[in-house]
Amino acid sequence: MGGPVGCVAAVTYGCNSRCVMCDIWKKDADVARELAPDEYRWLPRSLKSINVSGGEPFLRDDLPEIVAVMSETCASARIVISTNGLLPERIEAAVARMIETSSRGSDPVAVRVSVDGIGEAHDRMRGIPGAYEKAMETVSRLQRRLVPDLGLAATLTKDNIGEITKVKKKADELGIRFIMSAAHSSPIFFGEHEVERPYSKTSVAEVLELMQEHLRSWRPYDWARAYYLRGVVEYIRGRPRRLPCRAGQDFFFLDPWGDVYPCNIGGTKMGNVRESGFENMQRKTTCAVRESVASCDVQCWMVCTVAPPMSKRPLKPLAWMLGAKFLGLDTRVDK
Repeated sequence: MGGPVGCVAAVTYGCNSRCVMCDIWKKDADVARELAPDEYRWLPRSLKSINVSGGEPFLRDDLPEIVAVMSETCASARIVISTNGLLPERIEAAVARMIETSSRGSDPVAVRVSVDGIGEAHDRMRGIPGAYEKAMETVSRLQRRLVPDLGLAATLTKDNIGEITKVKKKADELGIRFIMSAAHSSPIFFGEHEVERPYSKTSVAEVLELMQEHLRSWRPYDWARAYYLRGVVEYIRGRPRRLPCRAGQDFFFLDPWGDVYPCNIGGTKMGNVRESGFENMQRKTTCAVRESVASCDVQCWMVCTVAPPMSKRPLKPLAWMLGAKFLGLDTRVDK
């Protein structure tokens, strides 16, 4: 069915945040080893979505050049940059450069600003006093720059239950998009954060409230978000994921130094882009990757790892969306 359609590309492990649910800021950034912009020409042309992540990607002075290479190499890919929003002026300037030099007109990238609560609640989650005000300033600056695909991204943990719906309301007030995920652990990326994972009935109720809100919409995009949120509920409750995992086939994770993994949770390392192309890596490691994916018990459920299989195999998600929207099927869970 062709090559991979999704990629999470961490372009740096440098980070200016101190998030309670992520240890990337504790890593040795080792910026001297980071891939240069031209090295991203290695990316498979089959990609339809690239999540540019970090660390904090806007700490790289050459991020506009990286995005330009990605846009040229993967002409059909939607490029989404995830940022903590702590550098409003720098972020605005970088996005302005992307727009000015883009072959895609005024819409070269989407930007998601991480906001995990309102005011001090967000500051506690990010470990930075004033983080919320800076994130909101970043959103305001990008709105003035007429960035059309702008949104807030929240991470639900045991410590900010009740805040996620407030962030959704703020996004609605601003007229921008909203997405959420639940805290995950990862030996190669986030670190071990099982203690931050939400398990309570209250957290389930909050996600279900958001799911129902999406289902009240008449936009199919929102129905797809509702399906994703239904899967978040299963993840919180420790249930099997709603779609088979095809990490290393439909999508992959690329670290700042060129190492490729099936996903950002972990698995068998597939290779390094400085030594081999993706097709060669995939061919050489197919059996090992499939074995490691099959034995993985994390049951992760994040947008970056769910959207690719949803787009390649849409019948099951579509059937749920129609049943949930028009018949109310599978929209409740036992408490």
